[in-house]
Amino acid sequence: MSLKHKEEITIWAFKDGKKGHEKQIDALITEFSSIKNVNLFEFSTWKTHESRPDLIIGAGNSSHKHILTAKKEHPSAKSIVLMKPSLRPTQWFDVAVVPDMDRFYLHKPKNVISTKGVLSKYSNEQTIPNTGLIVIGGKSRHYHFRKKVVNQQIEHLLNEEFKDYHWKITTSPRSPNLDLPKHSGNAEFYSWQNTSENWMSDEISKSEITFLTPESVSVLYEGLSTNTKVYVFHHEQHVVGQHGDKRKTKVTRNIDRLKKEGLIGYIDSSRYFFSRTVKDVDIIHPKKNKPLSESRRVVQELLEKL
Repeated sequence: MSLKHKEEITIWAFKDGKKGHEKQIDALITEFSSIKNVNLFEFSTWKTHESRPDLIIGAGNSSHKHILTAKKEHPSAKSIVLMKPSLRPTQWFDVAVVPDMDRFYLHKPKNVISTKGVLSKYSNEQTIPNTGLIVIGGKSRHYHFRKKVVNQQIEHLLNEEFKDYHWKITTSPRSPNLDLPKHSGNAEFYSWQNTSENWMSDEISKSEITFLTPESVSVLYEGLSTNTKVYVFHHEQHVVGQHGDKRKTKVTRNIDRLKKEGLIGYIDSSRYFFSRTVKDVDIIHPKKNKPLSESRRVVQELLEKL
């Protein structure tokens, strides 16, 4: 019997402990659960289990060997890998759900479902007016993280551009130690270590606007899958070569494309020469768009394929 015609399905999910990967798996399972009775079993490594899976799902390179081992033990199950595998051929899996920012060298394999960014839970919850969330990431190979420049942009938001808003500011495991931005009492700070597992997701879905550092891909698409308006802070790209050309990565290219299409807003700022001091800040606002519902679309396509 095809997956589409089953009322109840059993899913094995292999999780690698990385929050961004696990959120993608959870988004897919949430959508399956909205239309099917789902028996879910979660694993960090392969182990024999009395249940018989219909679907074997995982994200991240460390999960791939466990997916393939489980598939070998249960050949009738369908294996689904989220994101493009870098250490194993994509064709080794029944289906690969791959963000459109990932490129294939020759051609896209037939078992690939392309998505607009990484999978995130869909939410049509109405936002609360005059509320804002700031999510601070950290260093990456895509952008410089200059603490002083980031702090000055935050202070501009709190004290000038959106001074009538109530703000919540949070960090991530990659965040460096930051000086608390000056404000007039309209902001609260929440360390990632002291928040619950779903705190940030809940805050994104109900905040009118969300500002984040541009390397935070998972958080960005989580925002685009809700009614919050997503903005990115100004970050300088790394440079390469003797001519100082900007380093282009799949993340920087994707951010540039989202800006051009008006899907995200952004801070356009410059700083004084040989200085970390920002001299001007301009806010470019996004267009009004419906929340992305990629996880919902992918589930419908999987039901047709499998």
